[in-house]
Amino acid sequence: MNIGDHIQSCAAEQYLPRVDMYVERDNLNANIPSKAKIIMNGWFTDAPENWPPNPNLKPLFVSFHLQPFSAKIILSKQENIDYFKSHEPIGCRDYNTVSLLEDKGIKAYFSFCLTTTLDKKYKSDINSGEILLVDPLYSYDSSLLYKMSLKKALSEISFKKLRKLKDYLKPKSNIIDFVPIDILKKAVSINHYVSSKQNNRDLYKQAKSLLKRYAEAQLVITSRIHCALPCLALGTPVLFVLDGLKDESLHMSRFRGVLDHVNILTNNSKVDIERLFEKPMNVYSPNQIDWENPPKNPDSFKELSSKLKETCCKFIDEH
Repeated sequence: MNIGDHIQSCAAEQYLPRVDMYVERDNLNANIPSKAKIIMNGWFTDAPENWPPNPNLKPLFVSFHLQPFSAKIILSKQENIDYFKSHEPIGCRDYNTVSLLEDKGIKAYFSFCLTTTLDKKYKSDINSGEILLVDPLYSYDSSLLYKMSLKKALSEISFKKLRKLKDYLKPKSNIIDFVPIDILKKAVSINHYVSSKQNNRDLYKQAKSLLKRYAEAQLVITSRIHCALPCLALGTPVLFVLDGLKDESLHMSRFRGVLDHVNILTNNSKVDIERLFEKPMNVYSPNQIDWENPPKNPDSFKELSSKLKETCCKFIDEH
């Protein structure tokens, strides 16, 4: 349901001299007819029973995120631990994944997200002047239930979330609490929701079209990390709306380390946000923003981004 997965694949594709095959992230143990290199960036996995990947795949683990539920299953088996150890060190997208792997004696490090290298192919000198609202506060997006049938909604929203259904129908926050009305009137709304019926070719075309639009925008306001982090790479000012997500443990497992290098837009106090992340953060309240001249993105990600480029290029060049 999220085009962010294909945006992450676009980041990896930049480094490949060619693409010989596509493999499904949740089915990496499937039959692979020949040996192939693969950059293992992204969110893993909805199918932990399908781990480890097929031995014909030679992986580079960078920007790797283990979803906490799947991690419990994957890291409970010695063969999986041994698989990770055979490909050490594991470059992780977030500190939580680093911790999960190190707890099992696997060498791991924080590599940051590969989408912060998308400038390699997608950077633009054009400024379209667009202000883009990309799924801000999407966890409380009341329109989510209208994007799918009731049957599909009930099958995809967990029981725990069903108990909080009021949050979908009556969001705790609204984007007007964060962005002035005159800016909202000029803004264009975009979402990362996609249909599972779309084919890969169309999804990649859509992802690349979005990246072009982000590269040319004047300002992006989002709660999607795979919109915010590409904007860092592309040099587009971006504000990450954190409110509405911070109490979700699943979200926080993804965010620790990732949001250190992004300007956060919040109605919470800087003290509260820094207590949540246990470190200094780039925090802005709505009244601190000059909306005609939004704050520049932090430069702190650039060293990590350069290292990722170097690591990926070296991996592809190796015989």
